[in-house]
Amino acid sequence: MLKTAQMGSRDLFPSLTHRVFANHASVSPLASPTQAAIEDTLQRLASHGVAAMGDLHEEIEETRILAGQLFAVEPSHIALVANTSLAISAIAASIAWTKGDRIVLFRGEFPANTTPWLLAAKRHNLEVVWLDADAFRTDKGLTELQRTLSDGQVRLVAVSAVQFSSGLRMPVEAMATLCHAHGAEIFVDAIQAMGSSPMDTTGFDYIAAGGQKWLMGPPGAALLYVRDWSALRPTLAGWLSHTDALNFLWGDPDQLDYHRSLQAGPALLEGGTPNYAGFAGLTAAMKINLSLTSEAIHTHANAWNDQIEPALEDLGFTSLRDPDKTRRSSILSVQPPEGVHAGELAGVLAEKGISVSTPDAKLRFSPSWPNRLDEPDFVIEQLRASLAP
Repeated sequence: MLKTAQMGSRDLFPSLTHRVFANHASVSPLASPTQAAIEDTLQRLASHGVAAMGDLHEEIEETRILAGQLFAVEPSHIALVANTSLAISAIAASIAWTKGDRIVLFRGEFPANTTPWLLAAKRHNLEVVWLDADAFRTDKGLTELQRTLSDGQVRLVAVSAVQFSSGLRMPVEAMATLCHAHGAEIFVDAIQAMGSSPMDTTGFDYIAAGGQKWLMGPPGAALLYVRDWSALRPTLAGWLSHTDALNFLWGDPDQLDYHRSLQAGPALLEGGTPNYAGFAGLTAAMKINLSLTSEAIHTHANAWNDQIEPALEDLGFTSLRDPDKTRRSSILSVQPPEGVHAGELAGVLAEKGISVSTPDAKLRFSPSWPNRLDEPDFVIEQLRASLAP
């Protein structure tokens, strides 16, 4: 009998060895339908080689359609790329920057959403303005952003929808409104939100999200949305970026033309053979995610966090989870008690079959839909034993 995804059930993860996997903000395990989709693609390539490519190329369009549903945007504006870092780097390299343009970045961000912009600033003589992501725990953050935008010449604001270390859910919708009111664009790194923290993407100019975290797809398959592809300049185009790029392969003479025009759209960045197996897996994973809905996943994950947070605080941890529920993602990060090393503690938990992460010296819990609501009791039991004198 075919099993379906259910909240609090690990039926689709028969190979998962961890007793508690609360690490979906890192790299998630693959559900059995996702693994099966990858294996099917590899088997077809093993059996047929190039003869399998036609069908696989058609099937990959389903990935784009599902991504459009997930992002709530037009699918034809979505590029299928290797990872979030490449997506960000590609846009940073393809914007037609003008000397003196300003970029707004945030202290506390994951480096994937700072390094490409810093390189672009160095290359094009741009000004970088730094704001504190933590300021957005209150209205102070939006006030500071508005003041910065009012100073003029801000070309782009690059921000993560959810801060990877603290789990703070940024007010990206309000930030987008402010950006557009001052003639700026907004780039949203959604990898820590997409599939687990609902958001209104209506005002976003760019969205990037790898599939290996909350979407539970394989590494090496990511999504990039661009509102206006025609505004980008083609700096990373490849052979499949041309119009009628395949014509010279079908046996007709005089079709090899190096000067064919470039397509204005995702093909600009999809210039080579895609990772068919990876995107087959991501397609299967997105089907599961869409069937459950990110709203329900967010509710379930926070119910899990609600169970464990008070007990962690009783053990001397300091929770970084925002009291305001609108600023909560599906992440719960805590600061360990004085003298306790987060990495060493995570290592002890790993020996007990508990998977968590330790970004920036914090203990980070990131449960998702497969997590059971009785798991926090076991985690606290093991933490209590580990911290005992």
